[in-house]
Amino acid sequence: MNDECTKFLPKIHEWLEGYADEETSLLAQLHLRNCHRCREIVKEWQLIAQEIKSSISVPTPKGFDERLKQRLNDHQLVSWRELAVSWSLTAFSVAASALWFGVSLTDVIRTLPQWVISAISWSTLPVQWLQQFWDFMSRWA
Repeated sequence: MNDECTKFLPKIHEWLEGYADEETSLLAQLHLRNCHRCREIVKEWQLIAQEIKSSISVPTPKGFDERLKQRLNDHQLVSWRELAVSWSLTAFSVAASALWFGVSLTDVIRTLPQWVISAISWSTLPVQWLQQFWDFMSRWA
């Protein structure tokens, strides 16, 4: 992945979700025509979105879409409290998953630096992080 891809992935995601303006849409489509790697990433994003949509059977609450769009447009930063809760839930989920699949927590801790680096660079490629998690869990299932 090159610098151009890193620059265009957020724009491609906006376009894919239908939130991009006309200029961003054109730039994203042009980049996708010329970049095989980004086309593969978009396919993965679409597959994940399709799986999520097919697994959701409960309708969203009234006004949820508008509140979500507003929050995305505000670009609000996550508070330290929300971040602490998120990391705590993640740590608990990893430990519970490790125990469920019979994985040694030592193996999980050995890969922790790799996970932290992935979490820090979350905005670049969420698909890669999900793929790493899936690969890690698949080895032990």
